[in-house]
Amino acid sequence: MNEIKLQPLRITSGWLIEWNLFYEIDSSDETMQYLDPSSLLHIENHQLMRAINLDFKPENDANVFFYLRVLNLIKTTNKKGNINYEGDWEEPYFELKTKNRLEIVKKIEQLVLQLPPYKNNN
Repeated sequence: MNEIKLQPLRITSGWLIEWNLFYEIDSSDETMQYLDPSSLLHIENHQLMRAINLDFKPENDANVFFYLRVLNLIKTTNKKGNINYEGDWEEPYFELKTKNRLEIVKKIEQLVLQLPPYKNNN
């Protein structure tokens, strides 16, 4: 198999890429070695207080689907005074499940341009 490249994505400024294992391939028995990690992409925008996370479900299965979520971020401070951002995994702002990689690409590129800021009332 030829060298597999990362999936090109148009990400606007302000987004921090925490990790990116989202390859430009579709799921099959031959490509499962590239689809092994369950978490493919995680990006955060601390000004919008949003994160975009892309997973594969179920892991290590050629019948996987992409699971895209937008999470609201909550700012926390630890005992040392360091600021952390934690995602609300229990109540995602948006979810999409699909087997279509190009649909995921289109949705991610749309989300980074159009997501409104999260306003935490706490």
